[in-house]
Amino acid sequence: MSSRQSVRHPSHNHPLRGHKCEAKDEIICSGCDLDLVGAAFKCTKSSDCDYFLHKSCFELPRETNHKSHQPHTLTLIYSPKSTYTCNACGEYGSSFTYNCSICQYDVHVGCVSMPETVKREDHPHPLTLLYGSPYNQPGLVSKCDVCEDIVPDNLWSYYCKECDYATHLHSCKKEEEAKKEDQKGEGSKNSMNSELAAMLEAQREVERMQIEMHLAMQSALISKKANKAALNCI
Repeated sequence: MSSRQSVRHPSHNHPLRGHKCEAKDEIICSGCDLDLVGAAFKCTKSSDCDYFLHKSCFELPRETNHKSHQPHTLTLIYSPKSTYTCNACGEYGSSFTYNCSICQYDVHVGCVSMPETVKREDHPHPLTLLYGSPYNQPGLVSKCDVCEDIVPDNLWSYYCKECDYATHLHSCKKEEEAKKEDQKGEGSKNSMNSELAAMLEAQREVERMQIEMHLAMQSALISKKANKAALNCI
């Protein structure tokens, strides 16, 4: 679709048009509250209305039959009456949610889309998405093997049965902290590289000035000798 063509979406009063977001823009999707990079839709009244949607959020179905809640169909709610707690990850939400009004069951649209299996670099086997505790025995508690925090029995997790290895549904605090440290280290490295580049450029500038001064002195000396020779010939 052309970026100049406008479309309507039931979540918003104004027309939207296609847009491509970049990481440097630091835009948050109004549908899932996650960072928005890539294909998106933005409000045509952007000067007055800061409304953006992932293309995937724009295309979400109004209803879904999800394995996590098989008794009832989940309906997409664009504007919840209040904040809610996601039954998948346990975090609060205030934007789009898949809701079962009968059971008061809410799931972030991002959680609904989580894949049934994932592969981690720190584990040799694929992890399977579970919608509750991996243990059937009372008293057994599931722990995230990344951060060692308890994963509540009613929340989703990823699990390897072969190794009894579990993780939170999304990246946990330990991973987020490690990511921040990496970004901080990368920032320091970039800063050091910038300072080094500036120092090298300054050094090259000094060397250029020294060469120019040397050439000027040589030129003046040659000119002086030429003038002296000319006077001797008179």
